[in-house]
Amino acid sequence: MDETSGRRTKCSICKQGGHYRNTCPQNTEIAQQGRRHLEEAGPVDESVLTEQHLHRSSFITTEGYRGVQFIEHGRKLNQWELDHPAVLDLLRQSGFYYISRLRRLQLDQALLGALIERWRRETQTFHFRHGEMTITLQDVAVISGLRVDGAPVTGTTVYPWPDICQALLGVVPDDIRAGQIRLDWIYQQFHHLHLDAPAGLVAATARAYILYQIGCSLFPNPTGYRVHLKWLPLIADFDACGALAWGAAALAYLYRALGSAALKGKVECCCFATLVQIWAWDHLHVGRPTSVGAVADMADCPMGCRYDI
Repeated sequence: MDETSGRRTKCSICKQGGHYRNTCPQNTEIAQQGRRHLEEAGPVDESVLTEQHLHRSSFITTEGYRGVQFIEHGRKLNQWELDHPAVLDLLRQSGFYYISRLRRLQLDQALLGALIERWRRETQTFHFRHGEMTITLQDVAVISGLRVDGAPVTGTTVYPWPDICQALLGVVPDDIRAGQIRLDWIYQQFHHLHLDAPAGLVAATARAYILYQIGCSLFPNPTGYRVHLKWLPLIADFDACGALAWGAAALAYLYRALGSAALKGKVECCCFATLVQIWAWDHLHVGRPTSVGAVADMADCPMGCRYDI
């Protein structure tokens, strides 16, 4: 027990004031409990979590352990502010209007790093002491506004890329490598559009923005400066594009990225990290900012926009 002298409490271990035995640096029992928790980071029964020997939680206490750096090219995406009415109409038609309203966050690497250490790809869930939690299709739809039902996002990667670019973007990039083009080229070529621009250029700009959104955030490339043209045929027709389950595809890509990053030796996770962070704010309430003041501020926005950031 701790001793009370007048109004001052003394630690029963070191006999010093200002703290209790549970926080005493000389309390070896607490230190041993902490070490035991680290040593027992994995499951007691491995019949479900069969990849514990590969999971990063088995190596947290080893020398040279490195955490995971989450990568999302949000700064690139936030610099493109859309205000052309005709482009916004096409984004609505294609299902990308609401996601265009969601600004990307400055990532909380400590929060995301703590989450990845608890992600298990065997169950596609985060494992906490109180149970399991995961990011669902409903979370994707509510936070981002992307469609989660509809036709699957699939296709081929074999196309004559210069011809595809000419037909759908109206211009051929000068640096197509392995079917990929530079994100900076897309931004410089299409970010400024006059109000009296012809319909063909408006459509090309809308496709370019969707491709830019895909390359920066939904399906990002770790290099941070290229996006694959395989997505372009899927956004050729805006009505057909709007019928695709882009939210389900983004979640599947996220699951795969989290599963890979949760393994030992991985040092980066390139994914839709803004979705993960807002989900954590919604469900775990750790380090989240204040919400917007009124419901009116949320008009025509997905719920991921409700934080004052």
